[in-house]
Amino acid sequence: MQFKNAAYEILKQAGKPLHYNEIAERALAANLLETAGKTPHASMGALLYTDTLKPDTRFRRGDEKGTFALKTPAPIGIHQQIENLQTRVRQDLRKYLLEMPPQKFEEIIRSLLEEMGFDEAETTSYSSDKGVDVRGILRTSPLSTVKVAIQAKRWKNNVGSGVVRDLRGSLKVADAEQGLIITPSDFTPEAKAEAEAGGKTPITLINGTELVDLLIKYQVGIKQEQITVPSIDTEYWTEVVGISLETPTEKTQQEKKTGAIRFPLQIHGRHHGEIFKGELLDLPGTVRYNGTDYPTPTTAAKVIVTDWKEVNGWDFWKYLNPESGTQEKIGSLRK
Repeated sequence: MQFKNAAYEILKQAGKPLHYNEIAERALAANLLETAGKTPHASMGALLYTDTLKPDTRFRRGDEKGTFALKTPAPIGIHQQIENLQTRVRQDLRKYLLEMPPQKFEEIIRSLLEEMGFDEAETTSYSSDKGVDVRGILRTSPLSTVKVAIQAKRWKNNVGSGVVRDLRGSLKVADAEQGLIITPSDFTPEAKAEAEAGGKTPITLINGTELVDLLIKYQVGIKQEQITVPSIDTEYWTEVVGISLETPTEKTQQEKKTGAIRFPLQIHGRHHGEIFKGELLDLPGTVRYNGTDYPTPTTAAKVIVTDWKEVNGWDFWKYLNPESGTQEKIGSLRK
């Protein structure tokens, strides 16, 4: 094996971070390394250090210097799971459309057209449809109707321009009938050009992606399921209970953002023309006012603003930004 493949096998067996010297030692002992070099340990370290800088690496650096471990896939969030499920449903739906008998496909299209607002949608005789599979009337308003002739092509290959010409030739010109072709596959460039050709009756084309969208939108063969997912109300925990939900990493990042800000930070609030002074003791929002420490800026502000129904302490208290020289809401420290 090459160095990185050997390292992968050793770390997978170990299940924990190892120093690159130990990785090389174990790989040599297991006869996993193919090398004629005299410094396999140094080569292993150099390759792993370099590989961890790549976005598609299988390795990560350990907490201790010189150690490496296998990357663990990030947990999939609920939104990503929903997106994956939607993609799977669309793929399965497209597969069903491509594999069903042509006559059943025409029936599905007729059902879809009815859900979309077509009246008198009828499937024509399968043996003598003359290029038309479904005919219907679309009522765009109480006073306006459009007669539409639809061809449903359950093809796996792209539909060509000949189908467009055939449908156009089957239209009832005297009734100002419009043409529509629906397929679970797609259309050739020539078919698209023919459908929009100048001086001819335009033909509307709906491909597989658009058809799946319509089936989902109008719930034809589709049912919508609602799932209730709980999430943490961070504002409740910080403003009402008065505790911080920040992780140590988030706190470190916030401290970097505050730059020249030092705690305790002198703050003040104005109410009915009077100025009230206090101290912001930390980023989570502990406020000292009149010798009492309050867990959040809001709880401290409520002591002062007793005649308001609601008050947001992060907006009420202000401080002097040493970099800009302006008075700013302490809420800006959290952004």
